[in-house]
Formats: sequence, C-alpha cells, structure tokens
Amino acid sequence: MYTDVKYTSAEQTGLSAKLNGRVIGIPVASGNSDYDEILRQVAEENLVIAPYVEPEKGYEELRREAYPYIGDQLDMIYHAGEGGDEFQAAIQAVKDAHPKPEEEE
Repeated sequence: MYTDVKYTSAEQTGLSAKLNGRVIGIPVASGNSDYDEILRQVAEENLVIAPYVEPEKGYEELRREAYPYIGDQLDMIYHAGEGGDEFQAAIQAVKDAHPKPEEEE
C-alpha cells in the first residue's frame, strides 16, 4: 500500500510516495501502474495526495538571490579603487579596449 503520497512540484507533474518502506517517484501519467493505483485508492477514499509545499530556502540560496549581480560587485570594487593594482589594470584594459559610447545630446 502507498503512504505519504505528495506532489513533487507546483505543476503537479510528479508524485513522491512510500511503497514497502521505500520512497519512489511516480510520474503523473495515465497508464502508469503506480499512478493508476494511487488514483484508485484516492477514489475509494483510502488515500489522500498531499499538496506540494515549497521547501524553505536556506541561507545560501537567500544570500545568492540577495547579492548584487557579480558584474555590479566588480564595478563597485573597481570604482572604490580596491582589488589591488593587477585588478585595477585588468579592468582598465577592458574599459580602454571597449569604451562606453558618448551620450548623444
């Protein structure tokens, strides 16, 4: 018997379930024997499919989303005059090779 059945995405394209103590992934597709059996058990009211729950983001993902774009970070370092002479020279070489167009009036 299936237990702990839940959707694995907000799009409800897959399920996760325990069967004989093992967690298995099940595509939501008619003709799939696992999926068809789960639907049968749901119809008989012997089983409920839990809705998808977005996992909480850890600090790493939250930070990754919050940091400025890496190009902006490098620009901040360059304009602050930080990063060392080699960094400053490398950035200035790129700026010299590809100057910013002058603004049209």
